[in-house]
Amino acid sequence: MFFSTDISYYIISLGCSKNLVDSERLNGELAGAGYMRADGPERADIIIVNTCGFITAAKEESIGVIFDALDQQEREAGPNPKPFLDGGTRVLKDFGRKVAVAGCLSGRYPEALAGDIPEIGYIHRLTGGFVAGMGRRFGISAGPIRAAREPLQAGLSYCYIKISEGCSNNCSYCAIPLIRGAHVPAPPELILDEARRAAGRGVKELVVVAQDIAAYRSGGTGLAGLAGMLAGVDGIEWVRLMYCHPDHLDDGIIDLLARGGKIVPYIDMPLQHASGRILRSMGRAGDAEAYGALIETLRARVPRIRVRSTFMVGYPGETDEDFAGLMDFVEKMRLDRVGAFTYSPEEGTRAWELGDTVPEPVKSARYDRLMELQRAISAEKLEAMIGGKVRVLVEERVDGETWAGRTEHDAPEVDGIFYLTGRSAGIKSIVTARITGATEYDLQGELA
Repeated sequence: MFFSTDISYYIISLGCSKNLVDSERLNGELAGAGYMRADGPERADIIIVNTCGFITAAKEESIGVIFDALDQQEREAGPNPKPFLDGGTRVLKDFGRKVAVAGCLSGRYPEALAGDIPEIGYIHRLTGGFVAGMGRRFGISAGPIRAAREPLQAGLSYCYIKISEGCSNNCSYCAIPLIRGAHVPAPPELILDEARRAAGRGVKELVVVAQDIAAYRSGGTGLAGLAGMLAGVDGIEWVRLMYCHPDHLDDGIIDLLARGGKIVPYIDMPLQHASGRILRSMGRAGDAEAYGALIETLRARVPRIRVRSTFMVGYPGETDEDFAGLMDFVEKMRLDRVGAFTYSPEEGTRAWELGDTVPEPVKSARYDRLMELQRAISAEKLEAMIGGKVRVLVEERVDGETWAGRTEHDAPEVDGIFYLTGRSAGIKSIVTARITGATEYDLQGELA
């Protein structure tokens, strides 16, 4: 029996912010059980890959990273002696170097991974129970596992707060319910405990995430009530709402945004399309008129709001007319932030039965046209902000007088950067800046 205090690990987290939360919880559990965190995969006894399996490209990336980890294992295949308890006597025994896989890909295809890549030392569905299972598989005696969370990257100004698991929307194209099951909200007290721990590390912004945060309800607490509680955590300055299904965005959430305070004037709601016919096939209730009215309501009641959305192109049966309608919608609504992706057929979903009817070159061309339109819209909207003032969360020092951060209108990792000139800006401080320049997605300015 090996001892966890002699075994090091390194976690590679793939996919979305929700998966990152799982990786950070794994990190906390491993450290709490006595394992040592390595500063790179080449220094780790166990390389852990937390995979993504949402769409084909994510699956391919996950498989590629697994093979990279196995290559690293092979390159470091020399003797790796560790203290081992043998019949009550401590002896040195070769532990080897191992690769363990968890997350969405292994959650959906555990048997296929085991059969196709037998070199993987341990395969676990998702991440719950991973640490105990890995210990049993590799013969490691560990300390008690505590439910804690430790960031993979220290010093960040923001923290993702995942408020629920799974999804019950059952959109026709989405495999998440097949992988993670139905929507299950986390209790508010556990969410608040995680938020307080983040604030204790110096985090200034909480980014609320789930497959659909608007669906959250635990007892009598909905999203608006929960977000209000998060805003009350000492040390937290901004609370940001990501991934609100538009069909579930109600007056309570809009009222919360309108009240302002620590709830930043920003909403992310993946609309996916504007064609009523396509949206009905996806299992959604909206159309261009309904979603346009929702956006106008948000803008009227929350005048400073910035709206982010995501759209899919190439869904089965999407015609040139459907795509033209989507382009018209994007041009008319002039959203502040837009992401896009091409349809990926996922076995087991309802859309899989429709076939992959839009050729890949057509999908790619539609994606390029949509993003070209949005680049122009973004550039125009940001240029119109020159001369105005914004709040900026300072996150990084670029040089002696230049800093990088984000405005309250920009989510981490997916939106723009604000480049700030000034001698007195401090990391994790929120300052007021005057905008002096703009590019397609980023802003420049100086301390006001």
